[in-house]
Amino acid sequence: MSEKLKDILVGLILGDGHLTEFSGTSRKSSLLMKSDDKNLPYLKWLRQELQPFGVSELKPKKNYHQHYFRTKWREEIGELRSTFYPDGIKTIPPDIKKLLMRPITLAVWYQDDGTLDARSKYHYNALFATHCFSFHECVLLAETLKENFDLDVSVCKCQMRGKIRYRLYVKSKSMKRFIDLVRPFINPSFQYKIRTL
Repeated sequence: MSEKLKDILVGLILGDGHLTEFSGTSRKSSLLMKSDDKNLPYLKWLRQELQPFGVSELKPKKNYHQHYFRTKWREEIGELRSTFYPDGIKTIPPDIKKLLMRPITLAVWYQDDGTLDARSKYHYNALFATHCFSFHECVLLAETLKENFDLDVSVCKCQMRGKIRYRLYVKSKSMKRFIDLVRPFINPSFQYKIRTL
């Protein structure tokens, strides 16, 4: 697997990508990726980039205004599943600092799970919806973003459906650097996520 392919896969796993096992004894896994119809150009780009794994055609998901595709079953993807799903549930591995190292990974993750909160020149921040991860996992992600990208990120508490969840908040002083890092990899359908005031 090329470095770029692995970088994209890690970004997708952190975001909206879902890895499934072929069977209980197989070392192979497949990536399922879906997104809203308005993001079809992004899905097409991902599908093109993941061609070396073998990918299905883009298919509409009935009654959901979404399209999806999946890769073929591959051992390389299975290795990443073992890393991120050690007990069958997506988690942040202890060595995430060795996996989330390059801007393309950050950009793919942001396009999947990121939001730009730009209300005024005094309130301009990127948020990552890390609701499925624990507080300690979010702290590890924030530390990784600081160490690998020199981004100041805080872990914020929010309430969803009566439960406490956490998300990452890129501080204003790091926003210029953050946008500069991800901009080269942002698909045209997601340009609104890097707009300036």
